[in-house]
Amino acid sequence: MPDLMYQYFQPYKKSDIDALIRVRSGETKLGELIVVPEEEPLRSFLEKTSAKFILLGIAEDIGVLANGGTAGTARAWDSFLPSFLNIQANDFIKDETIAIIGDFSFEALKEKIERISGSVEARTEEYRRAVITIDEAVSELIQLLVEFKKIPVVVGGGHNNAYPIIKGTALALRAFGEPGTINCVNLDAHIDYRPAEGRHSGNGFRYARQEGFLLKYFALGIHENYISDAVLKEVNETAGIQFLTYEDIFLRHQKTWLQALEEAGEFIRRDRYVGIELDLDCIENLPSSAATPCGVSPREALQYIVHISNHCTVAYLHICEGIPSGNDGLVGKLISYIVCNFVKI
Repeated sequence: MPDLMYQYFQPYKKSDIDALIRVRSGETKLGELIVVPEEEPLRSFLEKTSAKFILLGIAEDIGVLANGGTAGTARAWDSFLPSFLNIQANDFIKDETIAIIGDFSFEALKEKIERISGSVEARTEEYRRAVITIDEAVSELIQLLVEFKKIPVVVGGGHNNAYPIIKGTALALRAFGEPGTINCVNLDAHIDYRPAEGRHSGNGFRYARQEGFLLKYFALGIHENYISDAVLKEVNETAGIQFLTYEDIFLRHQKTWLQALEEAGEFIRRDRYVGIELDLDCIENLPSSAATPCGVSPREALQYIVHISNHCTVAYLHICEGIPSGNDGLVGKLISYIVCNFVKI
């Protein structure tokens, strides 16, 4: 594999997982049964494992900072992992379908930028250049996973990572003779279709469409206060993009939540693999890069995951923008609930 991916990606050993498991007599935790690459080359591991779902973390908030957001999304994977590993292994979840391969860390890249003196604008430009490096590293790994017909489950980081995940998936599918584009549905407070002004967490879907990797895009539950008039006019005039606002669903009651899910699924499910995106800033009062006092409930987010998963040919799941606070395990535990229900499809 190209060196860039392994410059930032650390494959796990069983000892990395075992250190996080709270062993209890008479119980078996999921982490005790989960497979990891150990010392085996990743390509060889993927070739041998029967696991359908491949979990990996992205520890970064560079893309969020490049968009003027709040740092902290780099901590989400570390909040999620112990919660997920310590759920009960039982008949409700099939451990043999799940593998955890490791995580990306871009802390050294961030530290290098933060040592640079200069204006806020100059540092923002450095963050945006760094996101391009993240794009390349992440897309390489996602392409490898999909080439082995695995479903990536990606946790952590900013929503900038939607672009390399979409890109890596589309490039792998082309190798199978599939259409080289995918469709995406995104439960989010923001449409993340800002101008192509340099890479950041607010424009991943624009870059993916602009570069021919994303065909149809449905943004679900976006907040009307946070879409610019220019972007609103553009997406209203763009074939292949649709959205439903939080206000239309929950305040004006133009559609029920189930009807909204059905509309989103119907738009993106035909003729293409589907990427499922969940930006945690859509969930009411959950710590995130753009936390909101008005949003969907955790139950509604789970219903979204289950409904779309059961009605589409899923390419991947991407959960991003959560910011755990202190020792509060709420963010990690919610992500664990989401992942658990996804891998039961």
